Amino acid sequence: MSAPRGLRRIGTVLLAYACVFVLYAAFFASPVSPAEPTDTFDFVIEDRRYSSLPYIHERVYTNGKAFLVIATVRTISAPNSAFSAAFERLDGYAESYAREQYGVEIDIVLEFRDESHEFAGHTGVKFVYSVNKNITMGLPPFTTTQTVKLAELGALAWFCNVDFESIVMFYVTPFYFIEDPSLELLSSDLNSMVEDVACH
Repeated sequence: MSAPRGLRRIGTVLLAYACVFVLYAAFFASPVSPAEPTDTFDFVIEDRRYSSLPYIHERVYTNGKAFLVIATVRTISAPNSAFSAAFERLDGYAESYAREQYGVEIDIVLEFRDESHEFAGHTGVKFVYSVNKNITMGLPPFTTTQTVKLAELGALAWFCNVDFESIVMFYVTPFYFIEDPSLELLSSDLNSMVEDVACH
């Protein structure tokens, strides 16, 4: 008699765990409302689903030397340290774009790090890197080599507690305008887009 009762108890426990697992899977697989800026100026937009479990929607904005990617991720609340760890592992997207646009010999140096950054009414994390390159200026024999900040690479992330979504953004924006003054307007447009992204 005790053996069937014990088996029923084990079966009930396994069924309860299976139900919880299915509920979690359904939650993490549910579509997100992609975060986006209000104005996209003249940027080319590409949408794609990066992952189904958890559901990650990616929206990429490009315009010459400027780049912005916004990933909206279905998540539960995560500590800011989790975002920091993700930033430290990510050396792909934005860095590859910066190397493609500004040259393979650039140096990417951490300039600013804030793990309690106030943004869009939330507290998140922000990393800012400078994209530097050694440039030779002047005419021989009066040449000098200087390290110039060509661009800025930034990363921001925060949790939207209303929608159970996390927003992760990476951007590359021009910072050196002497050779091409039009880059200053492009940089201004991209910075406006970054500041304008908010939770739904």
